[in-house]
Formats: sequence, C-alpha cells, structure tokens
Amino acid sequence: MNVVAVCALAVTAAVLALTLRPKSGETALLLTVACAVMILSSVLGNAASIISTVQSIVAASQISTGYIAVMLKVIGICLLTEFTANICRDAGSSALASNVTLAGKLMVTFTALPLYADILNMVSSLLSG
Repeated sequence: MNVVAVCALAVTAAVLALTLRPKSGETALLLTVACAVMILSSVLGNAASIISTVQSIVAASQISTGYIAVMLKVIGICLLTEFTANICRDAGSSALASNVTLAGKLMVTFTALPLYADILNMVSSLLSG
C-alpha cells in the first residue's frame, strides 16, 4: 500500500469514527483500531526489504551486528509504543498513554545500555592512551 492509499484510508476512517463517536463510541474506537492495524500490517510487508538493506549496509561497513540488533530493537520499541499510546489516547485514556510512553522510554534506555557501555569504554581507552 502506498502512502496515498494509507492517508486516504486513515482520513476515511477518521471521518467515519468522528460521525460514529456520538452514537456509538465503542464502534468508533473499534473502527479506528481496525484501520490502524490494517495500515500497520500493510506497511510491515516492507520489513523484509528494509532488513535486507540494513544487512547489506552492515556487510559493507563492517559494523558489529550487535549494534544493528540494538538499533532495530529500539526502533521496534519506539514504533510499538507510539502505536499503543495513540490507541490509548483515542480511547480517551491519556494517563495510560503517558504510562505506555514512559515504559517505552525506559525500555529503550535499558535496551541501549550495552551501547552506552561500549561508548564509555571507547572514550576511556582514547583518553588513557
């Protein structure tokens, strides 16, 4: 699905949800979630090409695959957190959305700790020698 189709689907679902919300808020929420899942699943179809491109870049640059794995995990955490927080906001639960966002930030920090340790070791070795 190209970006125009994604935008058209999202706008259509948003208008339908807006008209349904006063009469049936639950149906409007389900419509919004279903549309988001459809868009996400269509976009995830491109994941294989993204992964193969990243693998070719890694092979050409000789970057440690551990760093790339951490980067991909962090991107996944960010995308999933954003998706979930937006669904929570649409459902009217901004406090839950804030908690999901905070949990995502903490998970990103935890996932990236090995990179922080490597950077500190590298800086330490450069300063000492």
